[in-house]
Amino acid sequence: MKKRIATLWVANVGLVLAALFACGGITPSSAIWCARYSNGSNNCGFHTQDQCRAAVSGVGGYCNQEGGDEPRRVEHKEKRKAEPKARKEPTRPATTEPPATAQPAPSSRVVQPAPAPASAPTFQSARALIAAGRYEDGIAAMKALGYDNQPDVASAIGYANAQLRRLPEARKWYDRALATDPNHLATLNYSGALHVAQDELVPARADLARIKTVCGNSTCPEYRQLERLIAAKLR
Repeated sequence: MKKRIATLWVANVGLVLAALFACGGITPSSAIWCARYSNGSNNCGFHTQDQCRAAVSGVGGYCNQEGGDEPRRVEHKEKRKAEPKARKEPTRPATTEPPATAQPAPSSRVVQPAPAPASAPTFQSARALIAAGRYEDGIAAMKALGYDNQPDVASAIGYANAQLRRLPEARKWYDRALATDPNHLATLNYSGALHVAQDELVPARADLARIKTVCGNSTCPEYRQLERLIAAKLR
C-alpha cells in the first residue's frame, strides 16, 4: 500500500510541475531571473518572472532572465519615467564677425588734391644757408622769421652782412642783438672781430674783457678766438 501511495504522489507532483512549467511559472534550473534595481544593485535569486517583478515593484528597475539561450529584459513600466528631452540649442553662425557695413558707391567726380603749402623757413634752415655761404638767401630767410630783435637772429644777420663786406650794416645788427642781450657770447665774438677788421683794437679788447666776464674764465672758445685775432693784428 505504501509503495502505491508513493507512486501516486510522485506522478501527481510530476503532473503539477509539468503544468507549472507549461504556464511559465517555473523555469528550468539553468535559467533564473535577476532583478536589476535602479540604485545599481541586483538580485538573481528569483525562479519566476512574477517573483522578480514583485521585487522591483515600488523601487524601480527591470527583470533579466539569465541562463537561457538569450537573456530577456523585462522592464517595470510602472516606475520608469520618461527622460526629459534635451534642450535644443539655437544654431550659431560659424563666425562672430559683424556684418560688413555697406559702403557708398564711389563718385565719378575727380577731386583734385589741395596744393601743399610752401614750407616756412626755420632758424636752422636759415642758419644752414649762411653756413653754406649763401649769405643773401640766409639774410632773407632770417628776416622772414619775423624775429629781428632776437639775439640769435640779429647776430646771424650781422655775421652774413660782415661776410659780404657790408661792415656798417653788420655793426647795426650786432648792436641790435647786444641791446637785447648784452651777454650774448656769439655777438660779442663777432663784434670784437669786426672791430679788429676796422683796426679798432680798444673796443675789440673791451669785447674780449666782456667775454671773459661772461664765461668766468679765459679758456672759453669765444675768448680764445678773439684773443688770437687781436694778437695777429699786433704783429
